[in-house]
Amino acid sequence: MPAPAHIKVHHADGIYLPEPDLWLDPPFQKGRAFVSHAHSDHFARHAQTICSPVTRTLIERRYGAFRNREAISPAYGDVVEEGGFAIRLLPAGHIYGSAMLHLTRLSDGASLLYTGDFKLRQGLTAEPAELLPADTLILETTFGLPQFHFPPMAKILEQMLRFVRETLEDGGIPVLLGYSLGKAQEIISALHLAGVPVMLHESILKMTAAYRELHPGHEFPEYEPFDPAQAHGHVLVLPPSAARSQAVRRLKVCRTAMLSGWALTPGAKYRYQVDEVFPLSDHADYPELIRCVEVVKPKVVYTVHGYTSEFAQDLRQRGWEAWSLVSDDQMELSLSADFVPTTTPASGTASPEVLHTTAEEPPKVHAPESFATWCVTCERVAADASRLKKQEHLAACLGALREENLATAARWFSGLLDDPAAQTGPLQVGWSVIRRALLQASQLREQEYRAISRQQADTGRTAFLVLQRRPSQVSDGSTITISDVAAIFRNLRAARGPNEKASVLQQALKDMPALEGSFLVRLLTGELRVGSREGLVEEAVAKAFNVEADALREAAMLSGDIGRAAVLASRDALDEAQPTLFIPIKVMLASPEETAEDIWERICDGDAKTADDGDDGSTAAPLKKQSTSPDGPCKVWLEDKFDGIRAQLHRSKDQVKIFTRDLKDFTDQFPEIVQSAHALKEDVILDGELIAFSENKKLTFHDLQKRLGRRDQGDLFVSSDITVRYIAFDMLWKNGVGLLHETLATRRQHLEAMKMPSLLRRIAVTEARSPEEVEDAFHAARRNGNEGLIAKDRDSLYTPGRRGKTWLKLKKAFSTLDVVVVKAEQGHGKRSHVLSDYTFAVREEGTGALKVIGKAYSGLTDVEIETLTEHFKEHTLSQRGHVRTVTPNVVLEIAFDSIQASQRHDSGLALRFPRIKAIRTDKTPADIDTLAYARKLAGVGQ
Repeated sequence: MPAPAHIKVHHADGIYLPEPDLWLDPPFQKGRAFVSHAHSDHFARHAQTICSPVTRTLIERRYGAFRNREAISPAYGDVVEEGGFAIRLLPAGHIYGSAMLHLTRLSDGASLLYTGDFKLRQGLTAEPAELLPADTLILETTFGLPQFHFPPMAKILEQMLRFVRETLEDGGIPVLLGYSLGKAQEIISALHLAGVPVMLHESILKMTAAYRELHPGHEFPEYEPFDPAQAHGHVLVLPPSAARSQAVRRLKVCRTAMLSGWALTPGAKYRYQVDEVFPLSDHADYPELIRCVEVVKPKVVYTVHGYTSEFAQDLRQRGWEAWSLVSDDQMELSLSADFVPTTTPASGTASPEVLHTTAEEPPKVHAPESFATWCVTCERVAADASRLKKQEHLAACLGALREENLATAARWFSGLLDDPAAQTGPLQVGWSVIRRALLQASQLREQEYRAISRQQADTGRTAFLVLQRRPSQVSDGSTITISDVAAIFRNLRAARGPNEKASVLQQALKDMPALEGSFLVRLLTGELRVGSREGLVEEAVAKAFNVEADALREAAMLSGDIGRAAVLASRDALDEAQPTLFIPIKVMLASPEETAEDIWERICDGDAKTADDGDDGSTAAPLKKQSTSPDGPCKVWLEDKFDGIRAQLHRSKDQVKIFTRDLKDFTDQFPEIVQSAHALKEDVILDGELIAFSENKKLTFHDLQKRLGRRDQGDLFVSSDITVRYIAFDMLWKNGVGLLHETLATRRQHLEAMKMPSLLRRIAVTEARSPEEVEDAFHAARRNGNEGLIAKDRDSLYTPGRRGKTWLKLKKAFSTLDVVVVKAEQGHGKRSHVLSDYTFAVREEGTGALKVIGKAYSGLTDVEIETLTEHFKEHTLSQRGHVRTVTPNVVLEIAFDSIQASQRHDSGLALRFPRIKAIRTDKTPADIDTLAYARKLAGVGQ
């Protein structure tokens, strides 16, 4: 009698058995499907579901499913005959209620076993796994490498409990991280042995209550809901997603541990950003996978999830016929008696599509030039709080790169997409293009994408989670290099229109692992958020190539590009760095001071000590004690602070260019300044401000904005009666000689020696001999329509990109307004889980209507934002996307720099640089300021 034919298996957007018309753990809604367990990525609302009774109950509790849908829930071992097949569920040992599927074709006895997620080790809460022989085995291989050999369960739990006890004895709060369903209950069961008080996250409470009801004989410790105020003396069991919540971060003495099989991989602590990792897993390790094959004795094995190709190859070397369902082993599977694969298809064959897996991808060791190495370095930098550790991670990555990738990687770490000298302009790849590309690459439904996006409010995390849901397998061993990604950016720049750009980006994301895809999106959006500011990158470059940090920093200043400085450092040629015409230099910044007395004390009475750290963590030059000067008592150098646009002007005999403070070329916006600058007699680099005028009256930044054309509209110059002048306050380079190392007084002499054409002016300089004179000068500047004052040390050198203490700005808030919050919006980055952006209004007299006047997101502490978040969630009137319209019952005091007429808001006014000064709990909405008062401050008619 001939051997029975194998049961056919197809793989398209999931594993499908065509003969019984049955999908296996499909991530999307299907007609008829087997669901192995109640984890969210194995479940969808199918028309008919086959699962174990426990899984059915957990799904109903967790998702409210099966309403008006059919569910077949046989007990373990019971046989259900349908469509010519005998269906039997076997315990899988993964989590409570998890099941394997065993099929037997009644006509010829051909059999198939689908393991789903499983383990053979005996856990504390799941039923022990059972195996049956089968002709075909579909095997989950999450940990399909020999390195994954988990220690005995008793040893893992002993280590975990030791961590708990030692943390409690030291006065700390142990936090154990595990998924809400399955892993968390294993952890809680283990804690029962330790006899320690336990607190559970809300999501874990819900699932544990279901466990206790379904499993009444199982012993859990006494536990209570997580309460930050009462957390001391307790063990906290939380899902990984809650580890970085503000509630946990405020518990300063927490020590966190992640429980995952990936604890066996190098760098696991970096990946999870925790103090400890323990290899407690719900999946089979490598020896268990081998044992499973030996017990089932299949004629053919198909691997899914994790290391599918590697484990299949391992089995073939052991004499088993084995193939990956989801990678390059074969394009499509339609298995029958006459299908006997003998070779692996050549590389380049299209991969079939893959199911999403519950397990997280492990950290990999990649080639130095790979984009993956750059991304992993970003993760490590973000994970480490220590500046020295961050520096070491960056240095290790940069020091291993060839020259052609070194400059690119250094710029990317600094948040720069391109060489500043290239002046390439924006990529014109907005979020709508990125969103379209992610949808196309992942094949998610719009509603699924929106759900992920709303939960994250962070572009990088959204991209990562969306790309994890792709139906096609992407190899863990990515070969995408830094050069490849740079080429993607060039292709995006060359593409015309949003459709073509989305197509280019979709092709790139389709073949890119989720981690790398997420960092590609972060670079595109300028939201890297890993804490690698340029000052830190400079230190890392210096460390990588064993050069002095000050010398490297100076080279970066002079060349205007950290990438170019890194290449010079790698060649030991930092002395070749020089300012160059038409390569913009980062501008020197002024640090804010609150009062005239602070200005005077800092410049005239400051101790001879190093200046405070700048915004980027670097330091400025040492301060000198200046109570006297060669000309007598101390004099403070003062310049008016204009309400314009900071601009750097480069002029040669043949060309003039104007750059913004962020090094963008916007020469075409100001043709009259270009024409006037051609009349200069010297080649120069000037630092200054563009100021708007009308009828010879100085206007504001708001008015100057009307002159800024929009490239995306093809209109580079908007004609109006507004003219522009360039006010120069510094000279950085003259006729081939750099002046950055000259004192401000010397640079001023060079500036004054130059004859200025009609639309270029030198800034006026005054000197104050006391704090009172500084205060008088401030009020005079305000009367002249300027923002305030800049005070400078006459002996200061020009330090590009630094916010030191030798230039200070006195720019007091114009006034304050008491306003009421009308909308609250989800924040970004570390504030993506709270409502931190507030739209506020004043009251219109007479009608009592609320009129929006601005929006602010700075000025409050994390605790205040957390408190307001809870308040606004309870007082939400409606919600659209990330924005909630809220009951207007929270009064804020708002400080701002200026107020002017604007059509942006229905009040007809807008605030410049608004920030929250205080939450006015002492005031009610009836006490807020009126629109009439705000109009009076703005100086506009009633």
